[in-house]
Amino acid sequence: MSTSSTARLRSARWGGTGLIALGLAHLAAGVPDLLAASPGWAGGGLWTLTHWAPVAQQSAESLASGLTFWITLGSCAVPLVLLGALLRALARQGVAPPWWLGVALAVWGGVATLVMPPSGFVLVPVLAALLGWRR
Repeated sequence: MSTSSTARLRSARWGGTGLIALGLAHLAAGVPDLLAASPGWAGGGLWTLTHWAPVAQQSAESLASGLTFWITLGSCAVPLVLLGALLRALARQGVAPPWWLGVALAVWGGVATLVMPPSGFVLVPVLAALLGWRR
């Protein structure tokens, strides 16, 4: 294996580790709200069509419950952790991620950062760059 291939795999492992950390941090930030909302969920609180109503027509309780779901279990955090773990596993096997994955993550993170700058999205393009954009 060439030096550039080894460096690219090492970089991909770091990118995967960063994605795992970002996903876990996102989940951890929502834990207090998750603990508060989960009793309602256990009672079927999300098994209603009120969450499909326009936001302005939902009750504060319904909004809080839905928001908590979407910032924890329904968020991008779990897929980010899984993607990071997959990237690390592939790098251990000597398989570099495809170039388009880093580009796609960088575009997604960049657009999301423009919409919401004070967030973890600002880290996504940095982590995407670690995946390598060369063919």
